[in-house]
Amino acid sequence: MVNNKKLRFVILAMIVALIGGLVVGCGTTSDTAGDNDGSKAVAAKPDKVYTLKIATTWPESITLHQMPQKFGEIINAASGGRMKVEVYPSGALMGAAEVLDAASSGTIDGYHDYTGYWIGKMPAAPFFANVPMFMDSPDMYLSWIYEGGGLELWQKLYDESGYNVKVFPLGITHPEILAQSNKPMKTFEDWQGLKYRTVGWWGDILREFGVAVTSLPGAEVYPSLERGVIDAAEFSTPYNNKVLGFDEVTKYLSGPGMHQPATLLSMGINKDSWNELPPDLQELVTSTARSVTLWGWMDDLNKSMKALKEMEDEGMETVYADTEVQEELYDITVKYLDDKAKEEGGIFAEIWDSMKTYREEFVDYEEFMMPIRVHK
Repeated sequence: MVNNKKLRFVILAMIVALIGGLVVGCGTTSDTAGDNDGSKAVAAKPDKVYTLKIATTWPESITLHQMPQKFGEIINAASGGRMKVEVYPSGALMGAAEVLDAASSGTIDGYHDYTGYWIGKMPAAPFFANVPMFMDSPDMYLSWIYEGGGLELWQKLYDESGYNVKVFPLGITHPEILAQSNKPMKTFEDWQGLKYRTVGWWGDILREFGVAVTSLPGAEVYPSLERGVIDAAEFSTPYNNKVLGFDEVTKYLSGPGMHQPATLLSMGINKDSWNELPPDLQELVTSTARSVTLWGWMDDLNKSMKALKEMEDEGMETVYADTEVQEELYDITVKYLDDKAKEEGGIFAEIWDSMKTYREEFVDYEEFMMPIRVHK
């Protein structure tokens, strides 16, 4: 029979061996950097670090670029060193127009963009960027995306178009400025013949409204306003427009932001890079993208309220488009998209039907639930 002393020794040896096995099995190595009393933490090193190299379509100075930067900061801090996200502004790795194809091919791991840029590649792409006069609040847009089937349709669009990309919402903004202009934009007469910079569906819609539309790249907006090549331009929210200096070369702030009442931003990740991530890191990416979408909305909203007030204090005049103008533009927009849905069919029509149904349900609910806005 084994005596008590020997028995205690055997049990202790078994416990030490078991603990050692667990440490080896945890999948990390560690440096024991500390005093004998254990007062300093042990630094664990992951066996593998997953790197995501992200190119954006934005200059570093505006909040739209700061959204993927915030995403990277959170991932890098929360992953315990297992993930590293590197974010590059437009032009650092490639031009803005190249990021989708580069991510799909695996040249980069991902990108951050405005999906409407890809209208030439996917006619339905603007549904996931902004819809003039229609998806008229960020909460309406996001509830359709996250809970109303929008995200599934978004991925289906990319899959059917042959892109090897998993797409996520990553940021949303409240209404943009309708235009910073050197002519007022209040009545039907004000809009006729107006030389106006915009892109995508809004440009097509305004041409039917008698506007002389030009689709200048963002970098050419400031000098074109300064030289009088255009009378008005839309680009982004008050804060971003002010950062880009548009208040220096215009007289009027025109509203409301009917062309982009909510603007959705996105991140695409190469599917091979995505599938390489273990499930817990995939969940971290998904959850962080959601949290940054809320952060970006609130951050830009707060900064834009201040920027609009600053521009008014500097002497810029605010002009609000007549109700009749807005109602007619709504009718033109819906007819335009109804006609395109009949022409395109397929995924375009599927997305438009889903969006129309969800908007109708949302508006009915909101009109009953929301009190009037009292402003005294």
